[in-house]
Amino acid sequence: MKAWPAWALIVTMAVCANAQESRPTSSIAELERKLDQAVHDMKTLSGTIESLRSELDSLKQAPSQKADPAGIAPGKVQEKVPDESSKEAKDELADRIIGPDLGQNEHDHTLGAMPEIFVQSRYSIALIKGSDAAFDPNFRISRAEVRWAGKVADRLGAGVEIQYQEAPDGTPDRLLNDAFLEYYVNGHTTVKVGQFVKPFGFDVEQASSMRESPERAIFSGYFFPGERDRGVMLSGDLSFLSAPAFKDFQYFVGVFNGNRFFNDNNRQVNYMARVRKLFDKKLAVGASMQLGKQLLPPGVSGNDNERIFGLDFQFVAGRFGIRGEAVAGNMPSTSVAFQPDFFPAFRPGAHSTAETFFMGYRIAGDNNVYARYNQFNGDPVTGKNVWAVNIGYFRPIGRLSRLTVDYQYKNRPSFEDDAINGRFQITWQIFLGKPSEETSGKMDSTTGMNGISAGK
Repeated sequence: MKAWPAWALIVTMAVCANAQESRPTSSIAELERKLDQAVHDMKTLSGTIESLRSELDSLKQAPSQKADPAGIAPGKVQEKVPDESSKEAKDELADRIIGPDLGQNEHDHTLGAMPEIFVQSRYSIALIKGSDAAFDPNFRISRAEVRWAGKVADRLGAGVEIQYQEAPDGTPDRLLNDAFLEYYVNGHTTVKVGQFVKPFGFDVEQASSMRESPERAIFSGYFFPGERDRGVMLSGDLSFLSAPAFKDFQYFVGVFNGNRFFNDNNRQVNYMARVRKLFDKKLAVGASMQLGKQLLPPGVSGNDNERIFGLDFQFVAGRFGIRGEAVAGNMPSTSVAFQPDFFPAFRPGAHSTAETFFMGYRIAGDNNVYARYNQFNGDPVTGKNVWAVNIGYFRPIGRLSRLTVDYQYKNRPSFEDDAINGRFQITWQIFLGKPSEETSGKMDSTTGMNGISAGK
């Protein structure tokens, strides 16, 4: 028992010796950890330095690369950068030539307090011989229109358009261009009631803000003066059918007062129908017809039919765009006057025919040139044939304005509504308050012509 103090002393000395041996070992491990951390930090710093040096070298080389016409570094392939302006110009050409929105309804934008304002000013000179009474030269406001149109409820739309140019002419009865209501039955069917543009062919329906030449083809003013009528129309598309042939296939069927827009006093209606097929925004073909009766001069009896038939097409290929339209029917008896104004050369049973062919070419960017041949056989004023050739240049100025220069050769004047009987025209127009591209009402094969989801 007396030996235990010795054993305690021995154990104590052993523990102290062991602690002295472990202390250097833990210090070495700590130093090794710090050394590894320092090496890692040096590598990170070295990488940062190399990155900064590379960026500095690239900045120093930028001026020389900009001066290089090719802009291609040795051993590297030039990366293609999309030309957005060129793409926009191509889209504008396709939209203008094909007109995929032709006859669209107002569902895709909401009716608001801000109207759409269209102003078209023109300088005209060099009258065609014999047109002194039908055309005024020099500066004029050829169009000034204010329009409110859009959706007022989920299934209801409305539109009103007032024009100024008739007021100086002393025809206030024609100040109201459009006044209509629309009901959206579903995503593919619309019912329209009121006063609006007739669904016949391309030239009649194309908006003035989109047209290249100063005015529509001659036949439009004779067969469809004012381009409007009063009635009810059913329109839509057949894209909901599964057959590929019905994709982007439009239809328009209507019943109208007839008799040259205002002078409806024969108590009969006219029937109109139009079909149109679009092919991938590169080609469109259409057929139209109008069946009804027209007025005869007092004391004259005979054929009072008003039957008009038309075919049209539009095509785009690269920088080229072409359109063609042919129309034939009974010679019109009256003009667009509020009271019946009978044409001097009209005869019951006589016929008139017309054709127009347009070709446009986008030179570069927004620069465009065009040529149009335009003929009307059986002019109800003179009884003769009228033909004209237009050659022109136009370009957009900004997004909502456009300048057009047009020269026309015409064998004799015509006397239809919106007659253009001058040889040289400079037109500048601006369209304010135009709906944005997101709400422009473009046809979509998924949602249908109304822009309402199919089946709603």
